[in-house]
Amino acid sequence: MLLDKLKVCSYITGEAEKRNARISIIDGMLFSVMSGLTGPFWGAFAVKLGATDYTLALLASLPALVSLVAQVPSALFVERYENRLRPTVIAAGISRSFYMLFAVLILLPLPGPTKALVFVLMYSLMNLPGTVCGVAWTSMMGDMFSSSIRGRFFGERNMLCTFVSLIATVLSGPFLDSVPWPLNYVLLYVVSFGTVMGSLYYLTKHEDPPVPKDRGTPATGLSAFGRSIADKSFVRFLVAVFAIHTGFHIPASLWTILWVKEMGLSNSWLGAFSIGAGLMSFLTYRSWGRWSEQYGNMKVLVLTALAHMPFPLLYAHLRSPYVYLAINLVGGFAGAGMNLSLFNALLDVSPKEGRPAYVALYNITTGFSGFVWPFFGVWMYRTMGLTSALDFSAVARIIGMGLAFVLVSRGQKVPDESRPERAS
Repeated sequence: MLLDKLKVCSYITGEAEKRNARISIIDGMLFSVMSGLTGPFWGAFAVKLGATDYTLALLASLPALVSLVAQVPSALFVERYENRLRPTVIAAGISRSFYMLFAVLILLPLPGPTKALVFVLMYSLMNLPGTVCGVAWTSMMGDMFSSSIRGRFFGERNMLCTFVSLIATVLSGPFLDSVPWPLNYVLLYVVSFGTVMGSLYYLTKHEDPPVPKDRGTPATGLSAFGRSIADKSFVRFLVAVFAIHTGFHIPASLWTILWVKEMGLSNSWLGAFSIGAGLMSFLTYRSWGRWSEQYGNMKVLVLTALAHMPFPLLYAHLRSPYVYLAINLVGGFAGAGMNLSLFNALLDVSPKEGRPAYVALYNITTGFSGFVWPFFGVWMYRTMGLTSALDFSAVARIIGMGLAFVLVSRGQKVPDESRPERAS
């Protein structure tokens, strides 16, 4: 087996934990094929349908709003089940069916701007079951894997998922440029649907233990939200995350405007940016897993977010796709550490019992940021121009990083493994 040759999960001693780890990797790799095929091209697809500047802003903001509204109901829904696997599978099946609907939408006889708006609405609606799936899956991962091996495991998992996503993107960019519209995107979404259905099959193979309900006074349902809000360490973490994401979300819609509308870059260039970032992530995920275990997730999070600060300035003042490719190489390196440390930090600051509420509040924080700031970024672009808007987002990143550093330096929550309820 390929995973045996790569010596993946060799450090995991428990048989059940190792089996879940390998199944999770295969599940993630299949899902990542879809991500590599579609992720770099959502904005370009919307433009091809006839999207306006504000439709592109809506593409960045409305899914975040849907996710924001769905967080609390999602957590309450997940808490109804004895384990996290069943709600994950149900929600994943509904969410992933939308990829076939995107293929059908392309062929409908609708005016371009209307079709683009319908796409944005469908893409946003997909976030309803996607939110349930995200809350349940994140909680499930925290239940299945002990904190002592999370850094290495998710480093390996992210490395392999990034590799297959990278290969998919390498193939999809030239494919979209060489096959005529609309056949190119129809085939893209049909293939994506097939891969996420394969991912769903492996998702069902996980073995998720029931959530214990007989220890102490567990907080579930709405009481779990009350406990999480009263958790000062968790609240500091949320404020730090919001501060960091502000600078990331302000220019969220501006990249597509810069690359596609102002510079007219091809799908191959858009794919190359993702390939460069993905390649660096692939090469460094394992190292970031070790560094997260050595130095702590919070420190790695602040350091990697700090590395992203100058990117908007470089994009604004160096209008060259070759420069952008270099930026994406650095972004892939730092982004791997940021994504890994952010996910593991969330699991570290959230207890097993009531974890869906913690995950939901985290998603509400990032979702609110993702909903508000892209519109603000487009407003600045329309008011003062693209260069000034990107300069402002760089300033927002600097301020946000300063606040996050202060919050993180004030203290961190006790790691999971030191809590009695996490002992196994």
